[in-house]
Amino acid sequence: MQSLPIDGLFYIGLGTIFIVTALLGFGIKQLTKQGMTGFFVLLATSLGLFFWLLLWFQEATRASFMGTIPWVFNSFFGTVLYLIFIGISYLILRRKRRHT
Repeated sequence: MQSLPIDGLFYIGLGTIFIVTALLGFGIKQLTKQGMTGFFVLLATSLGLFFWLLLWFQEATRASFMGTIPWVFNSFFGTVLYLIFIGISYLILRRKRRHT
């Protein structure tokens, strides 16, 4: 059985964080009928999980002797993807419904 490389696991973890926190944020929005409450829940949980993922990635790359440049590149790209996710989530969750 072949295992995935560490950076592959990093991106799988990032995608899992996106899916879980998006479902949580949108679920809170449906329960409270307030988009910003859902966004703040999404932001808090995803930020905590993202920092945990970065700490895990740092320890895993240190244990597997990955070089500094791939670690910096993957961390930077993961952070850019995370910021895009937060921006899109904010735009979707703050949207007001128009009642005609």
